[in-house]
Amino acid sequence: MTEEHSRFRDGPLQNLGVRISGATLLVFVMAAAATWSFLPPPLPSVARMGTGPVGGHYGRFAEGLRQVVAEHDIELELVATAGSMENIRLLLEGEIDVGLVQSGNLSDIQAAQLESVASVFYEPVLVVERADWASEHGRDIEGGRIAVGVPGSGVHALALALLDDQGIRDGVPPGTRFVEIGDERAVEALLAGEVDAGLFVTSLELPWVYPLFAEPGLEVTDFALAEAFTRHYRYLRRVVIPAGLIDLRSEIPPNDVQVIATTASLVVRPDAHQALIPLFIQSAREQLYQGGLMAGPDEFPSAFGVDAPLADEALDYFERGPTFFYRWLPFRYAFGATRLAILLIPLATLLYPLFRSAGPTYRWVIQRRIYRWYRVLRRLEERMDASSDAASLQQIQKELERVGDRIWNTHVPPRFGSNLYALRAHYRILLERLDLLEKSARGS
Repeated sequence: MTEEHSRFRDGPLQNLGVRISGATLLVFVMAAAATWSFLPPPLPSVARMGTGPVGGHYGRFAEGLRQVVAEHDIELELVATAGSMENIRLLLEGEIDVGLVQSGNLSDIQAAQLESVASVFYEPVLVVERADWASEHGRDIEGGRIAVGVPGSGVHALALALLDDQGIRDGVPPGTRFVEIGDERAVEALLAGEVDAGLFVTSLELPWVYPLFAEPGLEVTDFALAEAFTRHYRYLRRVVIPAGLIDLRSEIPPNDVQVIATTASLVVRPDAHQALIPLFIQSAREQLYQGGLMAGPDEFPSAFGVDAPLADEALDYFERGPTFFYRWLPFRYAFGATRLAILLIPLATLLYPLFRSAGPTYRWVIQRRIYRWYRVLRRLEERMDASSDAASLQQIQKELERVGDRIWNTHVPPRFGSNLYALRAHYRILLERLDLLEKSARGS
């Protein structure tokens, strides 16, 4: 390698681009680490769901949901409970991740601590009386034995609230007695004459509901005041059970029956994994899209009829539908792609100007090595112009020679060589001019 070519080489200078790139990469890594801390955690492999009594309609829905969720490699562990009220307690205690909750069961304080995913089905409220009791006492169930559901269930909470609003309590009026049984056990008690009436909040598709309409000894009350109830209880809906809905061939019931209904909702804790929410909505939709006896096709899952505020992810899903990745990729891959996009988009936004600025920064650093000597040469030239004696000019010459040594030892990459050669040429011009000034000063 020739001496002239070696002047363009400089160990620290050669590494300047590496240092600038390293600094850019360091900023990128720090930004990536900061962004990573805000990413949702990896998908859980297991989620716990509070259902209801074994064999009930909550349990049947939850089992269908479990099977759909399992297709996405997530195990939905079903926890049998007494019903809606126990599900609320378990959610607040952190024992379950999601639970089925009946509308009207959440207090304002509890609703503020939980989030809704979607409402998933109607639950008709059936007031059923023994026909012999109704004929003897009229259309009023006060003074009799009333099945009000088991404690911890939504049936029990709703029955006590509705009856209390009508002035009916355990022992009031005299002879009124609440019997804390529900579902199939309450139907058996009605048929056996152990209770005179019962309140049921249930799906019409369960096998034990059929006798409530079909048995001649039982009567399902037609709610003449159904619309009024919905105005007083905003979580209730007025629905009609059409004639023949329970048994089309036997025309059961023989006439339309007007009733009130609640809605059941999927409710989660605020700290539940956010990716589970669209998964639950999509899984519920796969199970419910055809509708049922009380709901039309695609009526559920719904953003309406919930007590707790909708989770942000649920609101986004209902407003805009599934995102691009969830629409075209399997759930777990879609979540991974979404997670990666969350990481890369802000980083790419940051990295683009960083890399754009790396080249200009590198050029500025190299050119600064050259242009700073022009300021030095300019100051020396001004001193030359102001000096007239030989001694002063000799002192300037010594300084100029020292500067020349520094300029000669300045190295830049070959593509900046023209700038360096121009600097050296200007230095020589100044040196020649100083020599002329010295000769002139000595001659005078």
